[in-house]
Amino acid sequence: MKPSWRFGATAALLAATWAGATVSANRSPEPLAQPLESIPRQLGAWTGSEDRRLDAATERVLKPTAYLSRLYRRDALAVDFFTAFYALQEAGETMHSPRNCLPGSGWEVWRHETVDVAVEGKTVTLNSYGVQNGAQRMVVLYWYQTPERIVASEYYAKVCLVWDAVLRSHTSGSIVRVVAPDQPDAVKAALEFAAEMIPQVQRCLPRPVS
Repeated sequence: MKPSWRFGATAALLAATWAGATVSANRSPEPLAQPLESIPRQLGAWTGSEDRRLDAATERVLKPTAYLSRLYRRDALAVDFFTAFYALQEAGETMHSPRNCLPGSGWEVWRHETVDVAVEGKTVTLNSYGVQNGAQRMVVLYWYQTPERIVASEYYAKVCLVWDAVLRSHTSGSIVRVVAPDQPDAVKAALEFAAEMIPQVQRCLPRPVS
């Protein structure tokens, strides 16, 4: 029986991963162009809280080079913003998907889709998860952002990581998450917030490699 295309794709990805790991082993961490703390607390009509610290156990799991956690408010609505940056991704130090973390913290994922938002004349695709914990329902928007691209798919993000490691010899990137109440007006506002935040995160990332 001939191997399926999935087997071939997996084998190719594993080979590329090995090559990427070899290149990454000789890489130096890429510093942020601007500290994440430089992201403004006043973002349009949104006002951010003081920066919040993760607990020590969470920091040990995530192992970010840098991160930023704030609560932004607009009138009566609050959205939870978090981004973690990795200057050099390698085994044990890659981005952790909220999809894997949410069930462990008591949240049940009941809906998953992707949504498009317009950012500075371009369309980018984000993940949108509907989650529930008891009677509380929230929507979690998240995406992977590097100096070159914004990606929703975790699989594609890993492929791009290998591509960047092999051909561009860099692996820096960030994961960005926005959480809001799962209500139509709040979700719409969270998408608008994400569109405003994406350029701010981009400004902080290392400069794109040509």
